[in-house]
Formats: sequence, structure tokens, C-alpha cells
Amino acid sequence: MKTMILFGSTYGYTQECATKLTKDLGGEVLLVNAKDKIPSLEDYDTILIGGSIYMGQIQKKIKEYCISNEEVLKNKNLGFFVSSGIPENFDTNIKNAFPESLLKSALSIENFGGELRTEKMKLSHKLLTAMMKKATAKENKPPTEPLPENIAKMAKTILQMVVPTCNTVTP
Repeated sequence: MKTMILFGSTYGYTQECATKLTKDLGGEVLLVNAKDKIPSLEDYDTILIGGSIYMGQIQKKIKEYCISNEEVLKNKNLGFFVSSGIPENFDTNIKNAFPESLLKSALSIENFGGELRTEKMKLSHKLLTAMMKKATAKENKPPTEPLPENIAKMAKTILQMVVPTCNTVTP
């Protein structure tokens, strides 16, 4: 199984998640940042794609890539992930991020949670984050947190569904 993990990351959390996913999958896995040159899909059986969600949207390059390669992607083993600190918005975020036809054929769709790395943020994101934290606290909602168990869950699902199992017969 040759796998490519394509990700978009704004402040590094999603990149860390994609790196962890690479390690959990093992085997031949290519990790590709959407900011870099993306290799041809021909050589890969499994494609996992994800990015971080800001203001309800995934990185533009990720969304455009999925749309422009939709027909080729339909013929691959697919998985999608987002890094979103607001779990109740997961369904909406996924539907906004990826074409519906690709989501229907996905083997795994996960939310890896989030981390607010304010020290790396631009001023506008810091201000939005402060407002979001205030609103979340007012509504007694839990703060943004990483969901590493969902990374492991995605890896396990992909490995179970894609990697052929060997049935051994013992005499």
C-alpha cells in the first residue's frame, strides 16, 4: 500500500497530526504540505487529505485540489480529516471542506481537534480567538483540545480496510 497524506496547516497543529498519522500507518507513506509541489496521484493507492478549519473554512489549496482532482480521487482509497476545535461544527466543516461525492466514498473521516497557538497567530486571528474563547466560556462549552485518539482511529481504520490480511493456516 502506497499512501499519500496531503495536508494544509496554518500554525503547525495539523502538520503535527499528519506526521503522527504517517507514523501510525507505517509502510510507504509520503507526507505532503499543500504549500509544496504535490506529486501525481498515479503512484498512490490511498490518499488522506486534511487541513485546519478557520472561520468554518479549510485551506483554499486543499479545497481547490480536491475539486480539480475529484475524478481521479474517486478511484482511490480515501480518508479526510480536519483540525477543528469546535466538535459540534464537525459535520458542517467537513461538508464545506470536501466535495460530497468524495466524502461518500471515504473509508474514514475524522476530527483531530485543535490547539490554539496564539503565540504564532497573526493579530486578526488572535482577536478572533479571544472572542471565541470568551463566547465558549460564557456558554460553558469545553475549550479547544487535541483529539489524538482520532488520529489513531483513522490509522487503524485505514490499515484494516486497505491492507490485505493474511490468513494463515496452522496444521
